[in-house]
Amino acid sequence: MRLYYDDPALLTFDGTVLACEPTTTGHRVALDRSAFYPTSGGQPHDLGALRAGDRIVPVVDVSADDDDVVWHHVAEPIPTGVAVVGEIDRERRQDFRQQHSGQHILSASFDHVADARTESVHLGLEACTLDLHREVTADDCRRAEDHANRIVWDNRAIAIRYADAAELADEPRLRKATAREGRVRLIDIPDHDLSACGGTHVHATGEVGLIVIRGTERFRGGTRVTFLCGRRAVESYRALRDAADASARILSVAAADVPDAIGKLREDLKQEQRRTRELAERLTGLQVAALESRMDATGVLVALLVDADAQGVRAAASQLVATPGRVVALLGGPAPHALVVARSADRSDVDAGAVVRQVVAAHGGKGGGRPDLAQAGGVTVSVDALRQLAAVPKF
Repeated sequence: MRLYYDDPALLTFDGTVLACEPTTTGHRVALDRSAFYPTSGGQPHDLGALRAGDRIVPVVDVSADDDDVVWHHVAEPIPTGVAVVGEIDRERRQDFRQQHSGQHILSASFDHVADARTESVHLGLEACTLDLHREVTADDCRRAEDHANRIVWDNRAIAIRYADAAELADEPRLRKATAREGRVRLIDIPDHDLSACGGTHVHATGEVGLIVIRGTERFRGGTRVTFLCGRRAVESYRALRDAADASARILSVAAADVPDAIGKLREDLKQEQRRTRELAERLTGLQVAALESRMDATGVLVALLVDADAQGVRAAASQLVATPGRVVALLGGPAPHALVVARSADRSDVDAGAVVRQVVAAHGGKGGGRPDLAQAGGVTVSVDALRQLAAVPKF
């Protein structure tokens, strides 16, 4: 007997052990009656304990099998026939009562204001989602959220009733057809929603407290909506408030002005990046001019640019080999270095990619490239070692 069907607020109950079986992680116990909710319908299981005399045995999981038996997963066995007192974690139960009832309210609101049908639901430990059959707009979400919260603040009584599945075929209020047969449990929110459901719910919509939509994303041709209810919604607000306040302090503006301040910072950063690129190009030009004089008679140059990063080394190499007859091997920065090997278009006697692979094999790092230009990072080769390599004909 599932006691939460009629009293989802029940947190303590008496029961008797009907079966106790070993599992790979401990044991599972079946009782003659239980208020523990097993994982099902997108809602996670309850937690709590079974008190057997002086023993308190934590319940770490609750599941139901194909025969509709509820199993309480525990670390140690409880013999058959022992009387127990079940104690359910109040905070977790109340949390999921808020989330599940809030989901019914929000799903029905999307139906009412946007004609968007809920196809699946997941009630997670941190956030909850519902998947709508079509894409919805930001305005649809705002209207559904407003509509849902009006239902919450109306504090409508939520009724639990039962009906035969055959009687529900012509029930116009039923939001979604049920595949169940025989006796069906219904959750009825007056003038808003009627759904077949075996989950735990609040007694009145006001207990949900608040429903907020945290985000949406496209999902399988429809929309996945992430939402929070009750305590989770309050905690989410606190986190966002604290983040906004901290950002405001850092930027020395009011919290409401944070977006504009960030926009200004982004624009300032773009301008600084443009200036940095211009300076880097000027520096590269000066470096290239200085390197021109160090090119040997065969058109080969091996050099270290101490202050250049990989991008700067590549820019310098590209400018140098724009003149015919040249081969350059440039190292950048402190060791381990960035390395660029490049050649002019008429120096087909040199394979830059092969040179880089040879350097990497002997001096570490990773890289590769084409015959005309190749690069690597993290190499420990010295300028002298590169110069010795320059004496090899293929270089």
